Amino acid sequence: MRIKNAKVYQADGTFAETDIVTEGEFIKSDAAADGEIVDAYDLIALPGLVDIRVRQVADTVYDDAGNYAVDKVARFEAGNGVTSFVGTVELPAAHAKKVAKTVADWNANEAARHDDCAAVLGLSLERPLEHIEDAKPSPESWKDLAYDDADTFDDLQSVGDGVFKVVDVDATREGMDTYVGLVSKKATVGVVDNGATFAQTEKAVKAGATVVSRRWDERIVLDEKKPGMMDAALKNDQVLVELVAREDNGSKEDIVANFALLQGRIVLVAEDGNLFDAMRRAIEMGVPANVAVDAATSGPARALKMGDKVGSLEDGRYADIVLVDSSYHIKHVINRGKMIL
Repeated sequence: MRIKNAKVYQADGTFAETDIVTEGEFIKSDAAADGEIVDAYDLIALPGLVDIRVRQVADTVYDDAGNYAVDKVARFEAGNGVTSFVGTVELPAAHAKKVAKTVADWNANEAARHDDCAAVLGLSLERPLEHIEDAKPSPESWKDLAYDDADTFDDLQSVGDGVFKVVDVDATREGMDTYVGLVSKKATVGVVDNGATFAQTEKAVKAGATVVSRRWDERIVLDEKKPGMMDAALKNDQVLVELVAREDNGSKEDIVANFALLQGRIVLVAEDGNLFDAMRRAIEMGVPANVAVDAATSGPARALKMGDKVGSLEDGRYADIVLVDSSYHIKHVINRGKMIL
């Protein structure tokens, strides 16, 4: 396939009018484009979006039998410009095992993965902090709810064949750095926005955490005299910031200011709705398009350490391409080299 006349998003954050050539599932600029020619005049070509936090989408992520509906979620995501995603699990360990096995089996079964399904990169393990407080579990059931021990994590990973790619931690918990040190060798560790101090966050980062979380409408103010969680995170160039978008938006000025402060270090996720809508809303609020696009493509790919496969339109990456108009409304989606929309 050869895509012509589009303004193509480049790895350096610029847009250039150039052709995109694909061969099979990959972008390959020197390939002989003998197949379909796509005239993308007046359109913008973006990398397929990468979502590391797919929560409730397509009404529900579970079917009537209580099984994780991988097919349904993957189709929904691809149809909305997200061509690679990580599903979120915030359940007791017994249920998380069931979801992990479902995703692992689905990924292993090529016949089950249709052209219009986004790639399921894995699962994100979110600690059910509110659930634990509400349920007030007995000591016997606590271990099933608490994810912050390495044995529980390893058990989940073994059931799902290493499917957990992101793990959340609460840096305020005593001894969390030991858990981070062990888990960060096998997954991306994110620090939840749970009132952690500068010292607690720094300890988690030194142990191996590489992502911290913040609502996109909560203005980040760095303070050398009274440093806090974000001061500790931004002190380390390798740490990315997960900005969590909400449908009610909040203060436009605060959102734009956060994107400006964190440019090049953002992993955009959507608490409600879908990632593409969150990216477009950011642009409509005044965030430069290249900054918002990076936050929804390259940033998440880097967080997952998969930047050599997804998140950009460079040679050798999967041919995941979203063609949009000047208002960033989706016109076409190319998933692994095949036009699906």
